[in-house]
Amino acid sequence: MSALITLPTGENPKTVARGLYWQGWSISAIAEMISTPRTTVDGWKKSDGWDEAKPLDRVESTLEARLVQLINKDDKTGKDFKEIDLLGRQVERMAKIHKYKESGKQSDLNPNLSNRGRKAGQKNPSNVIQIDDIDKFKDSFRDCLFDYQKVWYSAGLTNRIRNLLKSRQIGATWYFAREAFLDAIETGRNQIFLSASKAQARVFREYIIAWAMETAGIELTGDPITLNIEGPEKDYSASLYFL
Repeated sequence: MSALITLPTGENPKTVARGLYWQGWSISAIAEMISTPRTTVDGWKKSDGWDEAKPLDRVESTLEARLVQLINKDDKTGKDFKEIDLLGRQVERMAKIHKYKESGKQSDLNPNLSNRGRKAGQKNPSNVIQIDDIDKFKDSFRDCLFDYQKVWYSAGLTNRIRNLLKSRQIGATWYFAREAFLDAIETGRNQIFLSASKAQARVFREYIIAWAMETAGIELTGDPITLNIEGPEKDYSASLYFL
């Protein structure tokens, strides 16, 4: 039998339960862990629509819950402050994405977006990646990884195939969307996202589109997405297929 969770003072049991559910825990296991009747936890799941939450909403909620937990911690370590800074930046990025969805303005995602010599108000060409942008994506990718995702990345450097035994909702779709996009713009290799359903495959596409806009103000369109990478010495292209 698993040990019970002692909830921190002021911690909302429903929030804890929701986070555990999105990590792949069963309703029965959650009820046991937080000492709450199973019917109560199941009622929370149904009334709050845990299964209907979009991937971005799940990530955002998890980020905020972890950030609040760290802020309320009395004796913070250097590692805690580093994580608070990282999570704070991620929450800020999420807020920019929400604002962009409402306004459609690129400046809401990247206020310091350079026009690269274009006329005022002229949009960046769709699907065009400048060589200089690749470093921005590499820095953004590295800055956002959790330790277990760094293990995935390291394994990919030496292994052609990686088999992952994982729980639900730990950021695998988010991670591999970014890793594959970065590989495409660095090497020109085409990428195929194969999922059980077209809807799930399109989650990869949504993550990639949001990341490109957020990081470099680049609008990605099409399905498949054909990327055109422009550099001082050579140009090349890569396509992203979502099946």
